[in-house]
Amino acid sequence: SLIAKAKAVEENKKRLLALEELSRAKTSFFSNVSHEFRTPLTLILGPLEDVIIEQREQHGATPLLTHLLLIQKNGQRLLKLVNSLLEFSRLESNRLVANVQLTDLSQLTSDLVSMFRNVTERAGLQFVVDISTLSVPLLIDRVMWEKIVFNLLSNSFKFTLRGSITVILKEKKASVTPSSSS
Repeated sequence: SLIAKAKAVEENKKRLLALEELSRAKTSFFSNVSHEFRTPLTLILGPLEDVIIEQREQHGATPLLTHLLLIQKNGQRLLKLVNSLLEFSRLESNRLVANVQLTDLSQLTSDLVSMFRNVTERAGLQFVVDISTLSVPLLIDRVMWEKIVFNLLSNSFKFTLRGSITVILKEKKASVTPSSSS
């Protein structure tokens, strides 16, 4: 009946509005949490850098310096994760803007992938890299590409217990084939 259809449409509108509000609340939560974590992390990492410099200058390489560098590395990793969470909230709210620039994608990818060679080989895995030189530089956001490559390789490393991890980057020539339809 017409009344039942009108009620169903009205219920769908209410559900959509509720989902939109939930999405906004989630985005706001991620953004707020990210900011709340980022400030103290920054306040920790700044003085830590000073202590590392002082320790290195006064005592050289010591076990304490090794521990401080590990703390710094993990703090920076946590800060990157927090920034990614903030970026996610920007993406959710359509406020994320790509910073694209002409990039030699083959070189950038080779540089990023090389960071995983030692850890992969230490784990007893074969690391196969097949990166071809592309014919032209590409417009990409280098930071976003780095995240993509790091996430793919990190997950590959985490979930590959034996065998190999392979990275392939090849240019695929686009072609246009004329066609007609009647």
